[in-house]
Amino acid sequence: MRRSNGCIPCKVRRKKCDEAKPSCAACIRNHLICAWNDSSTRAHKCTAPATVLRGRTTRDYIPYARLLPQSQHRPYPQATTEFTITPGEDPHSVVQGLGSLHPQLSRDQTGFLYSFFLHKAAQAISIRDKASNPFLHVLAPVAMQSDMVLHSLLAFSGVIYLQSYSQAVAHAVWEQYAQALRSLKHNLTRYAQGRKDLAILLLVTCLLLCASEVSYGDTHDHAFRHLEAAQNLISVAGAHCSSTTLFCFAAEIYSYIMALLPTSSAEPPQHIIGDVRFFFRAIAQHRTPLVGVLCGSAFSLFQLIPDVYEVSTAVHDTIHDGHTVPIDIFLSRQHLHSIVQSWAPETDDIDGARSGLIYQLALLALLDMSPTDDQAIREGSLSYRRQLIAETIQLLRLLPVESNHTTVLCWPLAVLGRYAQDAQHREFIRDYLSRMAAKYNHANMYQTIDLLQLIWNVRT
Repeated sequence: MRRSNGCIPCKVRRKKCDEAKPSCAACIRNHLICAWNDSSTRAHKCTAPATVLRGRTTRDYIPYARLLPQSQHRPYPQATTEFTITPGEDPHSVVQGLGSLHPQLSRDQTGFLYSFFLHKAAQAISIRDKASNPFLHVLAPVAMQSDMVLHSLLAFSGVIYLQSYSQAVAHAVWEQYAQALRSLKHNLTRYAQGRKDLAILLLVTCLLLCASEVSYGDTHDHAFRHLEAAQNLISVAGAHCSSTTLFCFAAEIYSYIMALLPTSSAEPPQHIIGDVRFFFRAIAQHRTPLVGVLCGSAFSLFQLIPDVYEVSTAVHDTIHDGHTVPIDIFLSRQHLHSIVQSWAPETDDIDGARSGLIYQLALLALLDMSPTDDQAIREGSLSYRRQLIAETIQLLRLLPVESNHTTVLCWPLAVLGRYAQDAQHREFIRDYLSRMAAKYNHANMYQTIDLLQLIWNVRT
């Protein structure tokens, strides 16, 4: 009898394998990562995230340039890197042998996407450097335990790559995205049947898919659908997650997105404010050394964004209609203005402090009660906002685009750019955003530039 050459999952499950590559029918049907036991692949052995984080090795570093294809006509680079790190240790110093972490990563395409995540994509949405970046130290080990999270991580990495380099991996990227959706559907069924411990993995997957859509320039509201799913999962995830570090990581990403959501969605801020307050309190209560991946430059200001936007909208609409601002809204505005104006940087990092000050100026601009119509512009009643924008320009001159902190500056620059009237201010903000977009290649940054240009053209 011929010895079976089936894939590893089918052998482990003692199921018949049709031996189709890259993914057999059984693995596709059961939402498994199909892997093959050839000479370059070792059987996958699950390792707890804490074990992965504690493990230390001194293997030689393989330069990142060797992992990138020289052109889209050449084959994918051989991904022969391992990622086993300790917090505070440079991930690049211990990279070798990805296939030992997960059999799926021994394939050229998936191994390349994972390598790209370690070297580039993980830093594209983190203000933390590699030594303290939870996308590397928290998320990557979890992906080794969950096929669903791994699929979504590889899809996210691929989307970042597609924005910056060739389309050679496009098929592999969207295959990973589709696999993530299939795994998500399968595990949601298990979750509905009582597996509440899956909530944290489902939450992380939804957030990664949401981030992928935002980076890709989602125009069909897919990002909002993933975020809506995350809204329904996060409370259960917090109650059943055994890892405080993992939950704080997921809660910070969720809170960051939710804090900025009112300015890009029709959903009333009241439905968001409670969520943002609750989870920022939870993060502060269980704060771990890896907290601060997105909100670390101004935690207290991020919590205020939905409140500020709600009051700002109410003030603007009232003034625009020619009415007097109601006393309750006026007092709320005064209270928020006092808190924002008295804010002081929460970090010793110079770039982080400048980033936080730019958020402060954006919130002050939203809370200003000056009218914004053409008559007000002609009368010069926007002088306070002009002053805020001038201060922003000064801070931007001191904050290099190469800084990690610029990855979170799209929102405040969109807010401040909206009020920019001076041609030189507009040009500087446009140029800075363009350099940010060139660095990160997030499609939402290009969309912000287009939106500001549209606003400026209308007001010219």
